[in-house]
Amino acid sequence: MHLAYLAFLLISIACMGLCDWRWRLAFFRDAPRATALSAGMVALFLLWDALGIATGTFFRGDSPYMTGVELAPELPLEEPVFLFFLTYLTMNLASAAHARAGRGRV
Repeated sequence: MHLAYLAFLLISIACMGLCDWRWRLAFFRDAPRATALSAGMVALFLLWDALGIATGTFFRGDSPYMTGVELAPELPLEEPVFLFFLTYLTMNLASAAHARAGRGRV
């Protein structure tokens, strides 16, 4: 069970990739731009997390569904994976909304 959360995150990212592939939303439309945007956003979110951890606002909870691997104190392995998923989902939704507004369909 200790890999469940990470597995669900990876499955969700794969589903985002399928949607992206089907409708050419982010990486399949402009890979360099999507890569730069996702890397920048994940870096900003990790900085946000670091500030929250430093102030004692954020802390790693205990769960049997997480790997238990920490990249830094109070920063679990799953966090950057989740942040990438969040960014990818947002890029896909924004691109789909933009395409729908411009053409009337995705």
